Amino acid sequence: MAIVRNKSPKICQYKQIPANPIRLVFEILLCVVLIIPAVLWATIKLFYKSPRKNIRGQVVLVTGASRGLGRELCKRFHMLGAKVACVDIDGEGCGETAKAINGHGGIAKSYKIDVTDRKQISSMHAMVVKELGPVDIVVNNAGIVLAHMYVNPESDQLIEDLINVNLLGQIWINREFLPSMLERNHGQIVAISSMSSMSGLCGISTYTATKWATNGMMESLHNELRALNSAVVSTTVCPYFIETNPEVSKHLELRLPEMPTYFAGKIIMDGILKNRRIFSVPNHFMLPVKLVRTLPDNLQRIINKVFYVNIIGFPKDVELMNRYRQ
Repeated sequence: MAIVRNKSPKICQYKQIPANPIRLVFEILLCVVLIIPAVLWATIKLFYKSPRKNIRGQVVLVTGASRGLGRELCKRFHMLGAKVACVDIDGEGCGETAKAINGHGGIAKSYKIDVTDRKQISSMHAMVVKELGPVDIVVNNAGIVLAHMYVNPESDQLIEDLINVNLLGQIWINREFLPSMLERNHGQIVAISSMSSMSGLCGISTYTATKWATNGMMESLHNELRALNSAVVSTTVCPYFIETNPEVSKHLELRLPEMPTYFAGKIIMDGILKNRRIFSVPNHFMLPVKLVRTLPDNLQRIINKVFYVNIIGFPKDVELMNRYRQ
């Protein structure tokens, strides 16, 4: 009786050979050589006060302008001589922001729109151009800041609202105003993101998702603008918690307190006027957060417990936490 031996199948090995390998080696060596002066120059720039651009007479559009950070930025742009388009779904609050600016000798107009509605955005754009002129700077500040436990069955509508306002709203605004900027080869798109885009916190999964997506969108936009050799610039701002809404504050338990609005506004304005690509508020937050993420998980957990950020959920979230906690 013959014994048939099954031959083991050959294991396919994947050899990852890059295109133009010799050229790649030289390009890597060139990058290594350039890293040293680049790091030195970046270090020098930390102690060098970069010039801020002059925006007097320019048109600045700020979404979420009815209160908080949006109102603070509107006032700061006015003080620098810009004409301000105040945009918000809260028409009354938005009107108060514009009224305050006009009362101090500035030029501001109020526009009540829903940033998730493309038709409203288009109509608003036409009105801004007619009343103030072409928009030079767009600040995407409108956003919903609310928490929910991932599996909370009552949060379906909140999830949709968070994504529609915090992410899609920015995309529709940018797509409306960018063509004019590209044609004039002048302009700036600003996204108010969050430090939560650097670290996923328990209890704000959808909010965090919109901010991580915002960072990725803005980085892609930055690279598209470079590919076009355009003078239009993009700026992404990642603030820590800002003291703008008592209803939000009561759901936060923080080791480091929330920042006053005027403090955050000053740093954000400075970064916008210097055309910074991405930065945190305060300025020194981004580097340590990135470094912590390179550490092993157990060390990350220890550091996160020291510098804790606890989100206190709504009653249903607390109920679910108690039900599923092991």
